Amino acid sequence: MPENQILVGTAGWSYPDWSPAVYPSAKPGDRLGVVAEYLDCVEVDSSFYHPPATRTAERWLAAVARRPGFRFLAKAWQRFTHERASVWTQAEADQFTRGLAPLREAGRLDAVLFQFPWSFRNLPASRDWIERIAQWFAGWPLAIEVRHDSWRGPETEALFRRLRIAFCNIDQPALEHCLGPGDLVTGEPGYFRLHGRNAGNWFRKTQEVAGGRYDYLYSETELDDLLGPIRRIASKATRTFVIFNNHKDAKAFANALQLKLRVQPGAAVRAPVSLVGRFAALRGRVLPAGEEQLPLV
Repeated sequence: MPENQILVGTAGWSYPDWSPAVYPSAKPGDRLGVVAEYLDCVEVDSSFYHPPATRTAERWLAAVARRPGFRFLAKAWQRFTHERASVWTQAEADQFTRGLAPLREAGRLDAVLFQFPWSFRNLPASRDWIERIAQWFAGWPLAIEVRHDSWRGPETEALFRRLRIAFCNIDQPALEHCLGPGDLVTGEPGYFRLHGRNAGNWFRKTQEVAGGRYDYLYSETELDDLLGPIRRIASKATRTFVIFNNHKDAKAFANALQLKLRVQPGAAVRAPVSLVGRFAALRGRVLPAGEEQLPLV
């Protein structure tokens, strides 16, 4: 598979602390269009907290209209993954899917990601919950992220393959019973999410600063090491998405561009000039785009 089919993006885009590094002058409604100028895809983060309105999804499509190859993934509403005391209702499922329908109908939606917490263990009740997701959302491109290492093994692969659910590989802090990076592909697309490795904040319930759990910048060496599993995933999938969730202070955006330099060799990788000014690892390697060109050395 050609490496230009490894698509790189970020989890979310509407972060106040991305200004001015990513958005030196863009209004909030223009931010997604800015992201589409530099990255290949984006994972909708707001859909985890509440189902999007149809008109909101339509605005997202309008924002990326100039980039026909730009792709969307979307997190599933937390009602389906974190509020498991009772099964969701048909009305709740309909409300969620109705909001994403414009992305699907436009052929721009590659996965709906059901992101489960570390506490979601590989137990019969959990496997039943996943079966229920597959039944209720049949026909949608489904992906699931699990974080506890009890999900490591052939049983998980068999379950996901049978249900035609894409397994989302992850990088997270290497703490006890945390699932480590893998290269499992159980359906389309290939999927890899990078959360950062901030071990001190990972399980802290109260963060000292907003987004502190994801305050981490991958080093050049760490990105090089992660190329192995990413490329193995790509060798088994038609299209592979690599999503950076280490969003604090635009670190995800910088790391995404650094990875693009690795998986899209020869391509002209552009970056907002203000981001180049903040992250030294980008200087001299990307093409700064902006009103004022900063020195690259």
